[in-house]
Amino acid sequence: MSLEQSFRRLAIRSKPICQQCRRSFATSPATRQQSNATAAVADLFSSSASQSTNTATASRPTPSTTASTPSSESPTESPNFTLARSAIKLAGEARRLQVQRQLALDTERGWNRQDLERQAAHRKWKAGDVYAPHDLTSIEMAKWKKLRRRSKPKYDVVDQLNLKPIDLYKNFSIMSEYVSEMGRIKHSNETNLRPVNQRRMAKAIRRAIGVGILMPSTHRHPEILRIENKTGARGY
Repeated sequence: MSLEQSFRRLAIRSKPICQQCRRSFATSPATRQQSNATAAVADLFSSSASQSTNTATASRPTPSTTASTPSSESPTESPNFTLARSAIKLAGEARRLQVQRQLALDTERGWNRQDLERQAAHRKWKAGDVYAPHDLTSIEMAKWKKLRRRSKPKYDVVDQLNLKPIDLYKNFSIMSEYVSEMGRIKHSNETNLRPVNQRRMAKAIRRAIGVGILMPSTHRHPEILRIENKTGARGY
């Protein structure tokens, strides 16, 4: 083997080694930059953690100091509390200004008929009622608004007493309990009867009206009407 062939073999073998060297040289700055960046971030985190621990230990009071002197900072002096208090104050002032503005507009506009009708809608007026101007004020109307209605029964009377409404159509005192002042059958919301018993009671009331026990227009018993006709006193 000659020297020329051996040199050629060395040249051929050194080619991949040179490529690897070039590749390593080309990629080494990037990896070095990445390692430097990660090291810097790690140093930053470690320094911030050490600072937080130092501040926590410095701000932590000792038992002797807490026992000797009370804390100067109160929860009311925190920035979150002051922001919440200012927000509540602003909301209350805005609401109060709106109410005052509405009152001023109402006083400038004056009262009209619709306002008075809306105000007097709580009282059920009847023909012949005597009233004073003071009775039309909002204070008196609010009293009528607070009056409680007649409480409806909580139980089904027909089921509790085991009654048959169709057999009681002659008893006008029972029938009149389920008829309104205008001669109409009351709704089940007022009678609190089951649907079956409500239909039975309605059938008994219609039979009583058809027979003449309950007059359909006056919701009065004929005997009561006869007595009123004799005495001349009519309450309807």
